[in-house]
Order: sequence, then structure tokens, then C-alpha cells
Amino acid sequence: MPRSKIKKVSTASKDRMHFRLAPEIKERVARAAGIAGQGLTDFAVSALSERADEILDRHESVLLNRKDYDFFLTSLDTGKSPTPRSRAAAARYRRGRRKGVRYRLVD
Repeated sequence: MPRSKIKKVSTASKDRMHFRLAPEIKERVARAAGIAGQGLTDFAVSALSERADEILDRHESVLLNRKDYDFFLTSLDTGKSPTPRSRAAAARYRRGRRKGVRYRLVD
């Protein structure tokens, strides 16, 4: 990754996370931080933040191949009424709950 694309994250007066690393992992992380021109903590926070963004983006979007996309559109056009189970699932989703998972709904 080119150095200009590395996102720097300030860690001053923020919440803390405590974890231990194997010495060989810490050594690699410290080496990468040096190459990126960041301190160890700033580099770790940037890497965690970027990885979290990737996972959240993947979770919040659905990518379909052409066959699945066509199936999805055809399913929407069939005009079938939702089943009671589907209605219950939609109601749970609108309430923002699914067996211990809390959704953050965006308007």
C-alpha cells in the first residue's frame, strides 16, 4: 500500500483495549509501523479500524452474481403474499432485534 493511502488515527484520550501479542507478531507489527511512518499504537489502531470497516461494509451489503440477481428480481415480481414467518421476521427486524443481535437502523 502506498504510504500516502495510510490513514492516521489519533489515539490521544480514547478508550483502551488490552491484549497480548506473541513476540513474533509484535515484531512484524512494529516493523510495518516503522515502514508506514507511524508509532506502534497508531498503526495498530489504524489497522483495527480499517479491518472493522471492511467487515462492517461486507455485512451491510449484499453482492449477487447475475444468476442470483435475476432470481431475486423474479422472486420480487411473483406477487406472492409474505408468509406469517416472513412477516414475523420483518417485524423483529423493524424492532431492531434478532436473538441477541441489535440492529442500528438508518433512515
